Amino acid sequence: MRYLGNKTKLIPFLMQHVRRIQRAPGVACDPFAGTASVSMALKQAGWEVHSGDLMAASYALQVARVELDRAPRFPASLLPSAAPNGTGAEHVDYDTLLAWLAERDEREGSDGCGFVSEHYTLQGAAGREHGRMYFSPENGRKIDGIRTRIERWTREARLGRAEAQLLIATLIEAADRVANTTGVYASFVKTMQPNARRPLELRPLKPTPRQNGAGACSAFRGPAARRLATIGPVDLVYLDPPYNGRQYPAYYHIPELLALGWTPPPEIRGKTGLIPDEGSRSDWCRKHRAAGALREVLEAADARHILFSYYDEGLLDRAGIERALRERGLPDTYRFFHRPYRRYRSDADGPRRNYRRDDVSAHLHYVRCA
Repeated sequence: MRYLGNKTKLIPFLMQHVRRIQRAPGVACDPFAGTASVSMALKQAGWEVHSGDLMAASYALQVARVELDRAPRFPASLLPSAAPNGTGAEHVDYDTLLAWLAERDEREGSDGCGFVSEHYTLQGAAGREHGRMYFSPENGRKIDGIRTRIERWTREARLGRAEAQLLIATLIEAADRVANTTGVYASFVKTMQPNARRPLELRPLKPTPRQNGAGACSAFRGPAARRLATIGPVDLVYLDPPYNGRQYPAYYHIPELLALGWTPPPEIRGKTGLIPDEGSRSDWCRKHRAAGALREVLEAADARHILFSYYDEGLLDRAGIERALRERGLPDTYRFFHRPYRRYRSDADGPRRNYRRDDVSAHLHYVRCA
């Protein structure tokens, strides 16, 4: 999934310093997980990882990629045609379920609740009124049908929490590949791009296997400080908060909608169809509150090592971050690392956007606490 601040390209840089501060894997907490790329890398390296994030879409991705060790099996009763009479099959695998969902009629399973079609395609009255072109009508109907099935199966207790979140994460990734956007959902493109014309495709996600007898990993939705408080002492806390004024609920409201569902339907607003998001807005994206947010998470972090990831264009200045980390940990252990990084562009320069430069510097602050 295309995501602001995603650290996929920086994983080698980050893991190099993780190995430097603690050679043997231990227990880590990543309370700003996003797409869970760093949590995955830690788990692959043998760490027991406890991730978290405010966003419901992130929670689904955390469950799929970090909490689960392998893809679960699903009740065969979800798709009766997969278990002919007399076979005695009780379960079907993940790939089989996705193939079955992909073959369903676009309207089948939607229970008449075509929320995405109605509000985010030109097929629906609300979509036409605002000119919303987030998805083609065909993909909008397909998304409606799949998400409504997941909701119904969950309501009927035919899916467990982790199984439901895995399917939701799969749908979020599939929808993102055919979304008529430039990478974020703050706006849609006014003509249908080639990727948006392609049919929705459900590709199986790959949960990260547990390594070397590490403990079970877990996912969490909620504020970072609460995640840190609930998980208790760990070896490593990796902090990767938002660094500018762009609130993620507004930039990713449609993945968030797919994660939350629409039972009951949310009240949406504006040209882009924003959903209610006050509970997911972050103080890290408010200049006058970011320093307080930093102090809050550092106080909640009970760890031997703290790594804090940020960018040189962030709301917090480097000196302030260094001062806060030295106060929280052993002052003489503070270290600073940086690496040039190619900026993620969701759009081109124009009247409303003028990037100062394409290259930014990824900053990594470290302090040992015990």
